[in-house]
Amino acid sequence: MKTIILFAMLASVVCLSCTNYSSHSQLVKHRENGWYRIIDGQKDSIASLPIVTVKEFAALRLDKDFSGKAVITGSVSKNKLQAWADSTEQLIGKRIGFVLNDTVITAPRVNMRLESGAFQIATPNNYDIPSLYRSLLKEKKDSLDALFKANGWENDTLFF
Repeated sequence: MKTIILFAMLASVVCLSCTNYSSHSQLVKHRENGWYRIIDGQKDSIASLPIVTVKEFAALRLDKDFSGKAVITGSVSKNKLQAWADSTEQLIGKRIGFVLNDTVITAPRVNMRLESGAFQIATPNNYDIPSLYRSLLKEKKDSLDALFKANGWENDTLFF
């Protein structure tokens, strides 16, 4: 009888472990680097689908804001311009977040529809913006290289 009870307890612990592991694996979700809607009042506040990803950026530039702090300015590609404008219009008064490696780097509040496709990545305190900029450039270059390779196109790296 003690063996049966011990076996039943052991089986319960194994089942609970399996349940916790599977529910945990469902909670951990990798997101592509890019801009996402931030949903207030939820445990996982990052929307599941991006508005625009790094590979869909048209331009990136390391710049300084009005106080002399490093920022990244950029714009989205023409094929994502309408989605960017529509999303920012829907998010007026709400937050939009830039996600890098599944972490929200910055989450500004949207004040108006951004039809130009322009954006700025600015972070508080001592965040290494130049390093982030280099990382984003590398990701963009890698996505272009993969596109060219997948289509059998030649690319002149000096041109890019």
